[in-house]
Amino acid sequence: MSNINNFREEFSLITVFKLIKYKIKFFISFTLIFVILVIIYSFIMPNTFLSTASILPPTKESGGTGLSSFIQSMTGGLDIGKISTNEQSKLFSKIINSRTVSDYIIENLNLSKHPNFKDFTNEKFFKFFSESISTEVDKSGIIYISTKISTNFFPGKESINIAKKLSADITNTAIKGLDKVIRERTVSSAKISREYIENQLKSYRIKLDSISNEMEIFQKKNKVFSIDEQAQALVSQAIELGSQLAKAELEYNLAKLEFNNSPQVKFYKEQLDLLQQQYKKVQTGGLTNQDAFAIPLENIPTLMKEYADLFRQRKIYEQVIMYLETQHHQEAIQEKKDIPVVEVLDYARIPEEKYSPNRAAMAIFSLFFGFLIAVIIILINAFRQGLVYVLDDKKGAIS
Repeated sequence: MSNINNFREEFSLITVFKLIKYKIKFFISFTLIFVILVIIYSFIMPNTFLSTASILPPTKESGGTGLSSFIQSMTGGLDIGKISTNEQSKLFSKIINSRTVSDYIIENLNLSKHPNFKDFTNEKFFKFFSESISTEVDKSGIIYISTKISTNFFPGKESINIAKKLSADITNTAIKGLDKVIRERTVSSAKISREYIENQLKSYRIKLDSISNEMEIFQKKNKVFSIDEQAQALVSQAIELGSQLAKAELEYNLAKLEFNNSPQVKFYKEQLDLLQQQYKKVQTGGLTNQDAFAIPLENIPTLMKEYADLFRQRKIYEQVIMYLETQHHQEAIQEKKDIPVVEVLDYARIPEEKYSPNRAAMAIFSLFFGFLIAVIIILINAFRQGLVYVLDDKKGAIS
């Protein structure tokens, strides 16, 4: 004791070790008491249990057309093919922390009547789940869902078992809630799509009927059956008559030179007049008045254009209706589907060991902090008693 009273040195690391040596009993006693208190606290503090489950990355196939539509609607209409697996997984992890899933967990586990959650409102439950349930997405897109549940102070065997079971139950129920949310949204999306497609089908069938009637009127009015074949036949007929007309005209001119005004010249003239009349009829619409599908050659380009427009429009409506009927069938099937969308890799299990407190780690850290606090206390007392000073170049020693 006399040594410490005569002790007076400038502050340095060696001085600290000397002070610890002089106050070794206090140093050891304080550190041991601090460690013992921390260990005692570790026995009375709440125990936390962690249960983890994992689900596979969402895929197109897992939910079909409805899931694709659902993810597109949640991402602003972005094409599903352009959304990475990791982004889809992050979307799923956000849904797990939604109020809808929170309400599903409360209802499914009947937590409002659970002794651990007396007087909990839905808002308080949502806050509790937001803090307790955590999600993590790895590089491959696998989603890990973990739930931490803590006991009260002075945990007993019963409260520990309840916390263990709750951590697993809440995790697994959150996965069921995620699946339910997605299936409800996909069914709802499929129903909306089906109803929209049905309306579009009605509209396009009316348009198809209208264009079909318009084509029928056009065909009757303009004597059009198959305008390409008709035009080809009329042109061939005109070419043939034109050739005959040229031949007859040549024969008539030769006959005039050879026979002058004989009856034979008259015969060639009548033949030429007849061919000219027929050629004119071909140009203006058929050889006979009874020709039901004869078209004036001069009208063919205009009629072909009008007919092509009507025909193209009808084909477009037919193709649209065919596509809509296919989509209607798919959405109707999706609406009736009731199969799981979320693929679970590992379900949560009741944890065998507590997540915290870790008594070994607490003991090591408390030993370190006990040393540190004890040293600080010794130094403060040494400065107060003037046993240690800091040298100031201007004013000399300052205690």
